[in-house]
Amino acid sequence: MDDDRQKFLIRSILFLLIGILVFVMYLVFFVNIGEMMNQIRQANLLIYSLAFVAALLDVFFFALAWQYLMRALSVRVSIEKTYAFMWVSIFVDSLIPAESVSGEISRAYLMSKEPNAETGKVVVSLVIHRVIMVLITIATLLMGTLILFISGYALTTLVMYLIWLVTIVTAVFLALVLVLCMKEKWMEKLVDLLLRIAVRIFRGRWRIEELREKAIVELRHFYDGLAALEGNLKHFIGPVVLSFISWIFSILVSVLVFAALGFSVDWILMSIIVVVFSLTLMIKSVPIGVPAEVGLPELAMAILYVEMGNGLNPPITAVIASAVTILTRLVSFAFKFAVGFVATQWVGLKTIMEGLKLGQKDKV
Repeated sequence: MDDDRQKFLIRSILFLLIGILVFVMYLVFFVNIGEMMNQIRQANLLIYSLAFVAALLDVFFFALAWQYLMRALSVRVSIEKTYAFMWVSIFVDSLIPAESVSGEISRAYLMSKEPNAETGKVVVSLVIHRVIMVLITIATLLMGTLILFISGYALTTLVMYLIWLVTIVTAVFLALVLVLCMKEKWMEKLVDLLLRIAVRIFRGRWRIEELREKAIVELRHFYDGLAALEGNLKHFIGPVVLSFISWIFSILVSVLVFAALGFSVDWILMSIIVVVFSLTLMIKSVPIGVPAEVGLPELAMAILYVEMGNGLNPPITAVIASAVTILTRLVSFAFKFAVGFVATQWVGLKTIMEGLKLGQKDKV
């Protein structure tokens, strides 16, 4: 292992431990850990095991939605590889403190190595896929909030402020993406600026002229891909439906955790789960320098469940909220991290084997 990789690994592990320590400190000072562990021990293991199945199906339908978008752009890759690349991106997200972009970057890199997969078109599929998921998340967040409002369920000021903040930030993000997709010249200027910054940071390693030429070619492919999809709504039906199914399975993880702890999940609790899930997802997507944003999502999830669950009967106490958070993150982080690690090793080994096969064909 070279020095750069060793430093990266040490830094990632250090940040990971800091994030875990932050959440542990919250448990020590604000939660009765003994009662929390007792709640976890009493969880129905059969119901909880279904949460792991839901996590696998969540990623599968997410990958399938992405594949449908790539097919519309004439990028044809097997679902087996697409699914594997999705898990690799999840593993990368868990290590690199920039979850809002690192997964897409890793997927773009892996997919661009495939035959006839132009990087620009792959990036188009990733951008549209991200926009679809953001729209689904914000729509379900507002729907969950509306159901609670109509039901007369009181929301605290903190929760309302967070909902408004997430909605406004999401609207700004979508507007920015829309403008850049419509203004090719603006995108070229932005890419040129980013290249200049990168060259200054990595002095002597990159040649800006060569990078600019490659970037211009890929930008052409990017806007050609957008033009191919423009005005043809049928290309979006499949990805939207599949992305929504993926979202359902991701929500189902939390629902099954509550069910495993003995809660009856009605419309009110379901709406609370949707709101907490959506807000936590948005918070987790902000790159603050902690791998997988460990610590912050757990804190947000635990606090939000307490804030929103006080009006339930029985209420969601700090003990219950912490138990739900830990059991949920064991599935959404630890389990996915493990599967992602296995997928990363498989993709690496398969790439080597394919390279050897190509080498043998060349010799023949």
